[in-house]
Amino acid sequence: MTDYIGYVEGFAFCTIRPVVALSLVPFGGSESLGVTLRLPLMLMFATLPQQIGWPADPIVAASVEVLVGLLLGLLLSVAFHAAGAAGALIDQQGGYSIGSSYDPNFRDESALFERLFIWLATLTFFTGKGLQAVYGFFADAWVLWPPGAPRPDHMRVMRELAEQRLPLSMVEGARIAMPLIGMMLLVDISMGLMSRYAKRLNPFTTARTVKAIVLSLVIVACVPVLIERLNALFLQGAILQ
Repeated sequence: MTDYIGYVEGFAFCTIRPVVALSLVPFGGSESLGVTLRLPLMLMFATLPQQIGWPADPIVAASVEVLVGLLLGLLLSVAFHAAGAAGALIDQQGGYSIGSSYDPNFRDESALFERLFIWLATLTFFTGKGLQAVYGFFADAWVLWPPGAPRPDHMRVMRELAEQRLPLSMVEGARIAMPLIGMMLLVDISMGLMSRYAKRLNPFTTARTVKAIVLSLVIVACVPVLIERLNALFLQGAILQ
């Protein structure tokens, strides 16, 4: 007779790693839409190893799974952090971080362009090649580090994470934001020159609105380019060596 209890126990144990990993990927909070997006992914990734029964030492094995989940979550969140860093730089330079907006889906507050870029990263994750890459990423992780493996190579992955993956998120965030920040600088210069001839024009109060309009139009026009770049980041981050 098929050991259904063993399959249930193995499936429950294999949910530890994807739950911890997906909780670190910032495409949603712990409420509402964030849970709705994470739950099917967690169930899908937990079925990959087809584990039967609990490991010999459940406490030690669960601790190993939590640590592996932390490493995988940090590796997967590089593209999201790059997108958020780009939006945060734009908000800081444009002065939009003062007035944060409330997101009813994720129930948190963030500046306008930071939230917009994270939404673009989420859209890329679920509609582009990001989800396929993450599926292969978890499949490779289960092969390299089987469920409850006693001695996974954590130090090598943590060294790679500290030396390559995390600096990549900051570099890519600055690379995405720099052209838009340069455009904001041109708008500031233009408003300053216009104020010399239009005496009643106050560039300090008008420039923020003009920059927001220009940035919105440019970002809408550059959505395909941004999605392509975020796709490349997802594919680059979802590689285990």
